[in-house]
Amino acid sequence: MIRGGHVVNGTGAPWFEADVGIDNDRVATVGHLGGARAKRVIDAQGCVVAPGFIDMHSHSDFNLMVDPRAASKIRQGVTTEVVGQCGISGAPMYPGGMSELRNRYPGSFASSKWTTMEEFLAHLEGSGPAVNVAALVGHGNVRRAAMGEEDRPPTPGELSAMKELLREGLRAGAFGMSTGLIYPPGVYSETDELIALAEVLGEFGATYFTHLRNERSELVQSVREALEIGARGGCSVHISHLKAFEEENWGRILDALDVMEEARARGIEVTGDQYPYTASSTALRSTLPPRVHDGGMAAMLKRLDDSREREAIKAEWAGTIDWRNIIVSTVMSRANKDIEGLSIAQAAAAAGADPGDFTMDLLLAESGEVSMVYFGMSEEDVREVMTHPLVMIGSDGAALAPHGDLGRGKPHPRSYGTFPRVLGKYVREDEIMPLELAVSKMTSWPASKLGLTDRGLIVSGNWADLTIFDPATVKDEATYPDPHAFPTGIEWVVVNGKVAVERGQQTDLLAGRVLRRNR
Repeated sequence: MIRGGHVVNGTGAPWFEADVGIDNDRVATVGHLGGARAKRVIDAQGCVVAPGFIDMHSHSDFNLMVDPRAASKIRQGVTTEVVGQCGISGAPMYPGGMSELRNRYPGSFASSKWTTMEEFLAHLEGSGPAVNVAALVGHGNVRRAAMGEEDRPPTPGELSAMKELLREGLRAGAFGMSTGLIYPPGVYSETDELIALAEVLGEFGATYFTHLRNERSELVQSVREALEIGARGGCSVHISHLKAFEEENWGRILDALDVMEEARARGIEVTGDQYPYTASSTALRSTLPPRVHDGGMAAMLKRLDDSREREAIKAEWAGTIDWRNIIVSTVMSRANKDIEGLSIAQAAAAAGADPGDFTMDLLLAESGEVSMVYFGMSEEDVREVMTHPLVMIGSDGAALAPHGDLGRGKPHPRSYGTFPRVLGKYVREDEIMPLELAVSKMTSWPASKLGLTDRGLIVSGNWADLTIFDPATVKDEATYPDPHAFPTGIEWVVVNGKVAVERGQQTDLLAGRVLRRNR
């Protein structure tokens, strides 16, 4: 029993004081339970009792197998993660995919093998994660499996194969398909290809999740493309990490939100998610022109080693990138560890090199595996998106830990701080929205979008996923220079009726489940 907390039940309604009774893995009752007895009583006086937070945009697909404790997420109060984002998923596995995985996580996947979504989910289930997991099918995986990484449209036979791979994933319980339209091979896809796949989503009542084709000057056109794909495919749409990138585009996000509202008025179900920071994070190689990626990683690295190609790339970069805003966050080799946390401009100056040449040399030295943090959003835009009624919260981070393979480098602090940052900075300190609204954006709204009818609300019969936090102290502690820092104020976390965080410390209980879309 959880005694005497301020229950913020996820509906957006004002808090009320109540006790919450849990029977095994479900909420049994909510109310004033008086002298009722329980095997265990948690005193929640002075704290908010909320549904467990649902991270609507996560990249923990493989991290949960490396370390199922999901430390950086569970300590935020996250009880469910939606993985398989930006076109990158655990399945279907494509030729060479397992080798890439073993190189990225040395020693973790030596004996692992799966091909289909059903096999991947079974493997994930076997790892016994601390959080619940809902998976998407990555368009990039489907395209690689059917036709490799070539810069061309699929043949009719290849498109048919892609559709069948998507159907297999949806039959296995995936909640939709994601695209990453700035990354290869998604960047090579045309709208008609995506509409054909969206029609499969429509068959299953699943959702089209998308990292838009352009979050800069063509933001509005890219939102319109996503809406067209959903409308013609007959499926709902969810736009990942809504933002307008680079200073000359700040403010365009208002036009994008207007377009989304207009689409809703026409009957298109569109929503979005956002992380509460002004920097993004992704692979450094994503700054390269799309043509450089044609044929895969080996072909890309070969081009970077060609003097004529390098000059062409630098010419295309000219005037489009401010190297002061790109921070090297994680590298794979010991040789370059000293530049983690430095901007490309700083690191290149220290080496006496041109920033473009330095970037390409770094990618060559690290076999393409370099992560970056990229500053490019405005705080005003962040606030506009966060408070919009179509937007929920998603970290765009992965489950990390301060040690081992998951403790490398200086990753974006969002992996440790997203949800406490919303509650501490934006709700308590800046007062841009009520606490109850913020909680609903983290709980019932994502659950509703995913069709999780028995999660996201504190009501009798729902799964007992709960987060108990102190509204006066909850705060993100992770920073860009020191990102591997757990938040404060998240006191208790309950996953499927089991205590996963007790008085701010993680327990040994791993009670998460692999969730499957209702079929």
